[in-house]
Amino acid sequence: MIHPTAIVHKNAKIGADVKIGPFCTVGENVTLGDRVELVSSVVIDGHTEIGDDTIVYPFAVLGVMSQDLKFQDHDTMTGLSIGKRNRIREYVTIHSGTPASTGTEIGDDCQIMVNAHIGHDCKIGNGVVMSNLVQVAGHVEIEDNAIISAASGIVQFCRIGRNAFVGGMTGIATDVLPYSIFEGRHGVYRTINKVGLMRHGFTTEDIHAIHAVYTAFFSKEEDGTTAADRLKNVRKEVKNNKYAMDAIDFIENRSQRGVSAKQ
Repeated sequence: MIHPTAIVHKNAKIGADVKIGPFCTVGENVTLGDRVELVSSVVIDGHTEIGDDTIVYPFAVLGVMSQDLKFQDHDTMTGLSIGKRNRIREYVTIHSGTPASTGTEIGDDCQIMVNAHIGHDCKIGNGVVMSNLVQVAGHVEIEDNAIISAASGIVQFCRIGRNAFVGGMTGIATDVLPYSIFEGRHGVYRTINKVGLMRHGFTTEDIHAIHAVYTAFFSKEEDGTTAADRLKNVRKEVKNNKYAMDAIDFIENRSQRGVSAKQ
């Protein structure tokens, strides 16, 4: 079902039962999966793939050239891949990847709300929620089931851990621990994301194990131990809990920009 006012390039690949509403523009190298719906006035360009059952609301712009001034040649753009069952709301912008990566990637089952922006070369996991006006700079990685509250901004190359919660109007310039709440003008660790974890089926034992890791990590060094020493010790206590071990792995291996503690 393609509205007569829509402009769809003849080389675009359109799946079964796709709906393309009034005044949409679909570029030459775009692929739309089955049952994708473009409500109206949506622009999709570049090497962009959108997975099955995704719906895109009016005035969203997806897959256009990034704002990275180092890469302004259309032929070098590495594209945008969006997974299945996503909801992309009004005025969302998601830019194409650059030669610096394999492209911008969005997972499955994400909710990206009004006026959110996802910059070039970002890697967004499954089940991520971005509220209105969230601004994500280039090369940011957001792991599964993270929630980014309204009007938050994330600096380039930051990583947001899985099941993390970022409070409203928070500025993120360092990495965000998985399973945690970060909040503040300059976002810092506040506590465990207990409510969010319980909603995702985490047990009391899981939550206590994760809390033990972060308590050790953020403890003051009055006894002369380092954070590495304390993590080594707590690892012995939580070694049988996969979530606590994942938190340790994030700190030791996945985090590149460090983590800000509560003040």
